[in-house]
Amino acid sequence: MNPTKAVSDEHGVASLYQDTTVAEAYIQRRFAQSWSHTLHRAQVTEMNRVLKRYQPGYVVELAPGPARIAPELAGVRRGLMIENSEQMVALAGRRLKAAGLESTWELRRQNAFAVNAATLQCDLLYTFRFIRHFHEEERVRLYRLAYSALKPEGLLMFDVVNQTVRQRLDARQEERPNDDLNVYDVTYSPAEFRWEMERHGFSVVSLKPVLQHFELQTWVSYTFDHRWRTMADVVVRFLEKWPSHEPLEWVALCRKVL
Repeated sequence: MNPTKAVSDEHGVASLYQDTTVAEAYIQRRFAQSWSHTLHRAQVTEMNRVLKRYQPGYVVELAPGPARIAPELAGVRRGLMIENSEQMVALAGRRLKAAGLESTWELRRQNAFAVNAATLQCDLLYTFRFIRHFHEEERVRLYRLAYSALKPEGLLMFDVVNQTVRQRLDARQEERPNDDLNVYDVTYSPAEFRWEMERHGFSVVSLKPVLQHFELQTWVSYTFDHRWRTMADVVVRFLEKWPSHEPLEWVALCRKVL
C-alpha cells in the first residue's frame, strides 16, 4: 500500500483495524488529550440527548471499534454492534462486560457492507469515524444499508467533517505524523451535506457542532496537557461553550424519509 495515499475503500479501511496494536491503542491514543476527550464527550452528550428525546427501542451501531461510545450511553434498551475487526470485537466485549452491559448489547463480527439490512429494522442506527472514511460510491452503499435497516422515520447519526476547517488545517500540515492512521475523510459544507442526505432518502434534523474553536483548543491541549492537564481540560471545555460557525465537525442527526 502506498503510505502517502489515504485509505478510502472497504477493504483498506477494514485492514487497518485488524492490527492488534491499533485496536489496543485506539482509545488510549486517539482520545487521551484534552481536546480529543472533549470531542468524545460532545459525541456522547449528543447521543444521550437523542436517546432521551426519542427513546428508541432497538439501536444498532456500525463499526463500534472497541465500544468507545456505548458504555456511556443511557437508556439503550436493546442494541446490536456490528464490527468487522476480530481484535476490536474482543476489546468491545471486555468493555461492555466491565460496564455491565453484555446483556443489553449483542456483538456481531461482520463486515457492515455485507449486512442484510432489511432484517435489522431498528429505530436508531449510529456510527462514528466510519462513513466519513469512504468515497461517494461506498458511502452510497452505507446510506442504502441504513435506509433499509431503519424503521419508518428511523434515525441515523454519524460525524461529519467541516470542509472549511479541514482544508485550512491540511494546508498547514505538510505531512502526517508517523503514528497517525492515514485514512481518507470526506468533508462538507452544511448545505452540501444536506443535499447529499436528501438525495439518499434522509432529512437532516440537526447538526451539533463539535470542537467549535479547534485550532485554539488544540493549541491549549498540546501546550499544557503534559504540565497542567486539569487546567487544560477546563479551558478546552470552556471554549466549547462559546458558539462558532466553523467547528471541526458536527454530529448529524438524520431521519429516514418515506
